[in-house]
Amino acid sequence: MSNANELTPELKKAVEEVKDYYKSNPLMELHFATAAWSFLSFVEDYMLIRTMEINNLRDLHIQGSEFLVELEHSLSWLIRTCKPEGQIPFTFNEHNYESANDLFELGKKHESFVFAYTLSKHNWIELKVSDFTIQPTGDFFENYEYEAYNILIDANLFVEASSSVNFEGFPIDAIESTLRVAGDRFHYKLNPKMVSDTITFLKPLFDEIFMLPSEWKFSRYTLGDFQKVFQSICATAHIHWIARIMAMTRGCEAMGNIDSLYILTFEEMLRRIVRYSGVPAEIVKHILDDMTYGKGTKKGAISHSELAMRPLIKLNSDYYAIVPHVWICSSPERNFTALLNWLESEREIYLTLASKEKESLMRKRITTNLSDIGIRFVSGTNQPNVDLAIINDSEKACLLLELKWFIAPTVARERVEKSKTIKKGTSQIQNLKQAFADNSRPLLDKLNIDSSYRVEGVVVSQNWIGYANVQSPDVPVVRTEDLVRKMNSTDNLQTTMDWLKNREYLPKEGKHFKMVDEDSITIGNWTLKLHAIDLLSHERSFPL
Repeated sequence: MSNANELTPELKKAVEEVKDYYKSNPLMELHFATAAWSFLSFVEDYMLIRTMEINNLRDLHIQGSEFLVELEHSLSWLIRTCKPEGQIPFTFNEHNYESANDLFELGKKHESFVFAYTLSKHNWIELKVSDFTIQPTGDFFENYEYEAYNILIDANLFVEASSSVNFEGFPIDAIESTLRVAGDRFHYKLNPKMVSDTITFLKPLFDEIFMLPSEWKFSRYTLGDFQKVFQSICATAHIHWIARIMAMTRGCEAMGNIDSLYILTFEEMLRRIVRYSGVPAEIVKHILDDMTYGKGTKKGAISHSELAMRPLIKLNSDYYAIVPHVWICSSPERNFTALLNWLESEREIYLTLASKEKESLMRKRITTNLSDIGIRFVSGTNQPNVDLAIINDSEKACLLLELKWFIAPTVARERVEKSKTIKKGTSQIQNLKQAFADNSRPLLDKLNIDSSYRVEGVVVSQNWIGYANVQSPDVPVVRTEDLVRKMNSTDNLQTTMDWLKNREYLPKEGKHFKMVDEDSITIGNWTLKLHAIDLLSHERSFPL
């Protein structure tokens, strides 16, 4: 929490005390390699236990998507505060383990305070302070079905991709044959075939994750190069995680905590990734440099969201750590595009490619998937600009689509920024509908319709539809996937229009989710009151 200049004296005091509370954690007194290894080994234990407790893939994905956000604050505190370098202890230290637990829990709580403060700063909510208790108020905390939709649909997309994974294809036997366990340590021999088989095993997931053209070329490498490197490291992370579980079944003590991270030198990592990915060494080096946490960033300027963009941890001048669940839980294309937008050398190239091609890709996917249901499509940038219109002449119905494909937001600041994009899309649809109401001849001619048609509009987002406070009563916002599914489930465009107008795509409170009072979130002397969404259903759509 920062930028407290505009706060009341009470809130300013809260911000300062909450912001600095981490400094009392004993890990801050250690060198970075020791502290980071202790912390990341703990969080791997945390995720191992959580994944063993979760019975369905949707909850597992939701847990995983929250995981990176939860640990980012803690790691940024360590790299900003700890003395550089240091040694990797490779031994269990109960005191450091408890400190890592405390730091991780503090990071999770801190994100809730940042969330509340960020929304307050942008006037979405008001924060009331009474006796060291902070209570958010305002209209933002109504109509949670929009956020429930974002959570549930994101999880379902992951599950659908997972359902096509051939679990028999994972190289269990190859790991088993080389796995060795001794006390609280385990070891196995990684080889190219093992990694190749794992990449093949994960292909349905990778196909879902990577949607942008692999031929996109940046200043030093292509998106396809990045995809191959990421897949190789992600496969390595999966192998290491499974090897750890197998070692536990053989009696490895302390859950194999000491070897929970995959530790290697840069030279070894470079050599392995070149072999596994088939990408030339010079290009792999550029990609690894870009993905190294804190690389080229001033120590005090580490962003708390940098870990998602740069998941490769350099512990000291000799060793790097591949933290399995940091890679397993990653949304690589989202995070990579965020990184490109952050790197000065790549930003303009990415923005140029995105502005030219993302809307075209969305349009192509929609029209391709709706090519056999007796409708026609109109689009064009000549005024009036229409991203895409879906027209059924026999029904005299026209649905106007405003297409939005932005970097999916993960933290409050990004969600505030992307909400502006959603609102802009709503405004664009409203202008087109008003032009139709005014019998605008250029619009009617472009659409090849007359004033007797029913015309409705919708903002179609690739990945996030915003909160309730940015919705418009006359312009719905829906995910691409759901609109396509609905239209393919009915041969009537007006039925889809009614489905959108009535917001039938949204989950229903009491049926699909419920709101609960989250346990009071306390840091130091300060307590924050927040609500939370408790999922009751894992249905794909609500309803089609």
